Amino acid sequence: MKKILLHLASTSVLILFLFIAFGSMDENKSEASNQPSASEKIQADKSLNQAQKDSLLLIERQKEIETRENQTVSAKSLYYSYQQNEVSADNDFKNKWFYVEGIVDDIKKDFMDNIYVTLKTGEIIGSVQCFLDDANVASQLRKGQRITVYGKCSGLMMNVLMKKCKVVKNLSDLKK
Repeated sequence: MKKILLHLASTSVLILFLFIAFGSMDENKSEASNQPSASEKIQADKSLNQAQKDSLLLIERQKEIETRENQTVSAKSLYYSYQQNEVSADNDFKNKWFYVEGIVDDIKKDFMDNIYVTLKTGEIIGSVQCFLDDANVASQLRKGQRITVYGKCSGLMMNVLMKKCKVVKNLSDLKK
């Protein structure tokens, strides 16, 4: 009887491990764009004088700040939403692109060598896990640092998973 229970427990752990492993896999590694930003286009436009460029850049900056204010959620709020009602949170966040701001808790690799950063949520167990493609960016991060990532939410699987993440400027830095 003990052997059967041990075998059953081992199988359950293996199934859980495989479930987590396949949940962290991502077929489409990156959707990086080679298109220049609006600000880069303005800077490169030789038909504009510097005053015109400065004016247009200010307008673009204001648009970016407004967009970011509307599309940024804290890691703590995102995780809390999933803890309160996973179905509702999936409706609000899953398969959607948005910004998540939080404090770096860990910078690691999973067993498939995918780089991820976990953001603190205030909970002992459970975080927002952000998968990054850029090892150089990840190597510059430090525990306790406030960061913002832009990525696609994959829902809850022990942690709230964010895929295809890019580290971007924090909203507070954009406003300066």
